[in-house]
Amino acid sequence: MQVALVGLGVMGKNLALNLIEQGMTLVAYDKNPDAGEELLSCAKLQGMADRLHIVSDLADMVKRLTPPRSILLLVPAGELVDKVCNELVEAGVDCDDIIVDCGNSNYKDGITRKLKYQNKFEFATMGISGGAEGARHGPAMMASGSEGGWERVEPWFEKVAASYKGESCFARVGQSASGHFVKMVHNGIEYALMQLIAEMYQLLRLGTNRTPHEVADIFNQWSQGSLNSYLLSISSHILSLETDADEALVDLIDNKVGAKGTGLWTAQNALELGIAVPSLVAAVQARHLTNTGDTHAAKEMTYAAKSTTQIELDLEELKDAFLFASLLAYRQGLALIKGASRAHQWKVDLSKTLQTWRAGCIIRADYLDNIADGVEFIDTLEKESLALRKITGQAMMTGLAFPVLSSTQTYFATLTTPSNGHLVQAQRDYFGEHGIKTHSGEVCHLTDLVEIDAKVR
Repeated sequence: MQVALVGLGVMGKNLALNLIEQGMTLVAYDKNPDAGEELLSCAKLQGMADRLHIVSDLADMVKRLTPPRSILLLVPAGELVDKVCNELVEAGVDCDDIIVDCGNSNYKDGITRKLKYQNKFEFATMGISGGAEGARHGPAMMASGSEGGWERVEPWFEKVAASYKGESCFARVGQSASGHFVKMVHNGIEYALMQLIAEMYQLLRLGTNRTPHEVADIFNQWSQGSLNSYLLSISSHILSLETDADEALVDLIDNKVGAKGTGLWTAQNALELGIAVPSLVAAVQARHLTNTGDTHAAKEMTYAAKSTTQIELDLEELKDAFLFASLLAYRQGLALIKGASRAHQWKVDLSKTLQTWRAGCIIRADYLDNIADGVEFIDTLEKESLALRKITGQAMMTGLAFPVLSSTQTYFATLTTPSNGHLVQAQRDYFGEHGIKTHSGEVCHLTDLVEIDAKVR
């Protein structure tokens, strides 16, 4: 099988080595010649250079490929994707060729490009998760679309992807550009889980006066059982690291957290679709809050430091609360995917989506089986739901910040206990005559139900 790859950054280089190792002949290009030389050097060291061809331009790439061509793009999202696509058209790709955008592009751009290039080549999308290590040894691959070119490359991607219990973590999850939407939500869930773990650490360290090493031991114990996940494991490892001077590594790191945009896109799309994912949104805003001092609103958001309070925690309850909050973060993400799928008629298969997350990706976890069981399983976790309620209350009493933990408890409570929405409906109608809807389904105004002599002014 012959395939081409444009973009040889960290992810591109490692995916290239994976492709070659799985038996493909690769034609590779990067605008930076040094990137091509570095890939060639790595391939030589690993005895795989005979199946690698580095080219100096896209025209040479297209000439070297036997039609119908299969070309992967791993370039930064945005205008550069269109620039490369247009250059490939000029270089001679045709309508039977498939070009797969494997970067972190916005799914809306993918929809636009499918229409834009439909008479020039087959444009397809695929989200890839797993970082450099995953790209090299087996990532999660969330593809989408019904383009005929997939039939050529799908068997090979099934080999390149990670596998879980004999099943590949490559799948075409749905139609159109749904692969990039699924990858976007994957990243939104990733934000929430990372922040939730950080909040567990914060509660244990500052709320109960434990050292980073002691917190690492607790996380490591959790990882030995049903809570095992990639993010919890790396967090335990990070917290155990110390310098030669016995300083905890985490104490040397600044608190400002960066982001590349997919978390923000998740929040924006959830708001546009009217699907509540408060845990995912809270994680995005938590990162924004760490950078408050660098914003134009820094002066208006700078307050005096406050003291915090220590508490006694039941570690078993904390573990149960963490599990329940983690499950709900995934459930929110899946609800967003399914809602978008119905809105856009993508026919996304959630079972295939979860299969791609089983191994290779950042949010892989042993408890994904439970997430696949749906809300029916969540409803059986009475002990865990009570633990989340109790731990959230205790955490808030410390005076520390727990945006994802508290948002998750609020999310679950809102959906499982009496709502206060009736008062908000009444308020809107009182000042803006927006109307109310009664329990019987009638749409009317307050004044249709009661006499109001004079409104508050």
